[in-house]
Amino acid sequence: MEKRIKYIDIARCFAIVFIVFGHACSYSEHLAVFEKFVYSFHVALFFILSGYLFKVKENEKFTTFVKNKFLRLMVPYFIWAFLFLIPYMILGSNVANTLNKNVSFDFKRSIFGIFYGIGTDNLLKQNSPLWFLPALFSMNIAYYFIIKFTSKNKKVKTLMLLPLIIIAYISVYFLKIHLPWGLNTVLNLGIFFYIGYLLKEYNVLGNKSFLFKWYTIISVFIVGLLTCFLNKKAIDYMTYSYGYFTLAILSALCLSFVTIYISMLINKNKVLEYIGKNTLGILIFHKLIILVFQTKLGIITKLMINSNFVIELLLSLTTVLISIVFSIIATEIIRKIAPFTIGEIKIKKKDLKIKE
Repeated sequence: MEKRIKYIDIARCFAIVFIVFGHACSYSEHLAVFEKFVYSFHVALFFILSGYLFKVKENEKFTTFVKNKFLRLMVPYFIWAFLFLIPYMILGSNVANTLNKNVSFDFKRSIFGIFYGIGTDNLLKQNSPLWFLPALFSMNIAYYFIIKFTSKNKKVKTLMLLPLIIIAYISVYFLKIHLPWGLNTVLNLGIFFYIGYLLKEYNVLGNKSFLFKWYTIISVFIVGLLTCFLNKKAIDYMTYSYGYFTLAILSALCLSFVTIYISMLINKNKVLEYIGKNTLGILIFHKLIILVFQTKLGIITKLMINSNFVIELLLSLTTVLISIVFSIIATEIIRKIAPFTIGEIKIKKKDLKIKE
């Protein structure tokens, strides 16, 4: 088993906490500034970290690579996308009444949405965060070929970033079709995945260069905040809504870098590392728990959605904590019973092609 990088697990913890918080406060009237902040970079941070951890084993065949990624990402996606249709049918009317959202249940469209694998166009309404899994699967497959193509030449690797940026801009501004399995996300946000890969390739995080001086970090953070709030439109990665795309890229890169830097400063923290190791389970289960808070708890629901800044913030933070705790409990139970449903598989030795 490969040794885990502790600060990467801590950064993953921050990323999933920001995602949960963004969902918890999304209907709170006074927390829009926090929502805009975390939405500006939390998904991009995940893609950067995924790119940083991306590797193709030397003896691994492409078919094996695809199979393993499918088992780790798409099997959990399909299982939970279907299972969450049940609470969606039960809670749907409450969500509609409380949050003024269109959540009418359409069985055929729901099934279509599962197989199409995107969260926009009112698809995957039963558990919208699941959109991330097909997108990450497609991202891995696409960058398998890109990184294989550039693997022997560092100069080519660096120069490859330019066409990927051009592709991102073209797809954001001119591609009007929403492709299946998050392929729009691959085109729009693949640059973050590739930047994460380059960070690992050039050992940027291992070099204590000027990038890690306090004045550099503060400057990067200020740029991240400015570009975040100068972008008039709030970012929503699921619906491919970026506002001014240049500002979206800059805010995501800057705030992601600061988060990774803070994670490196912390370096070791068993609680944060543990949460970072269980991001898939939290991604799958947290939204259901948040919906209970937003629709089923009477006065708490009303206070959480429309009261004052302090109460909404405290209730949102409480919801985040409870959502993460219950998600982890559910993950641990499922890990004992059916670990394959949360992407935990064992790679068989026979799946690896032995070099002659």
